[in-house]
Amino acid sequence: MSLEDVHYPKSYDITYRIGYGVGFVGILIFVAAYFFSNSDYLVLGLSIFETGTLLSGIFLLVWKKEVKIFILSCIIAGILLGIVSFYFVNFNALLKNILIIISIGFVLAGLGGLYGKEAHCFHFYEGWILLWSFPILILLNVITYIASLQSYPLVHTIFSILYLIIAILAFSFLIKKIKQPLMQYCKN
Repeated sequence: MSLEDVHYPKSYDITYRIGYGVGFVGILIFVAAYFFSNSDYLVLGLSIFETGTLLSGIFLLVWKKEVKIFILSCIIAGILLGIVSFYFVNFNALLKNILIIISIGFVLAGLGGLYGKEAHCFHFYEGWILLWSFPILILLNVITYIASLQSYPLVHTIFSILYLIIAILAFSFLIKKIKQPLMQYCKN
């Protein structure tokens, strides 16, 4: 496949980048809500984050369609599992919380693919760090819920710091992506 075979106008590239911006706003709301223990804004932050991630996933340009299919499948599966977890699982609080974490994990797997693509193509080190931090973060969340440690102040503080670090890395990534010239193709 050559560049001439690809229909990818500037508006797609702009929309792809807007998705990162929307996702970052969701991350900020989520981090603030988590820090202040406000569950209403946690859901709002997650919803905005997932919307931005889906938008970037839809307008992703990759040379292998299987990569895009995998990324979009993860994002969509995560969003659907999150909807089921929030609205249809009412019989077991622990199961509901674990399903929500797993749904976020699917979305983060898709976002990790987006960040990994950017890290590979444009050498954004934040992309590599975020790509590898997401699985660790999800595993830590599942462990704290299974062990019922999430209510301890130290655990809350540790996760607040981790989420803040992720927000800072996502912001640095977003600035680099915004400054990058439109329609720049993979350097590798």
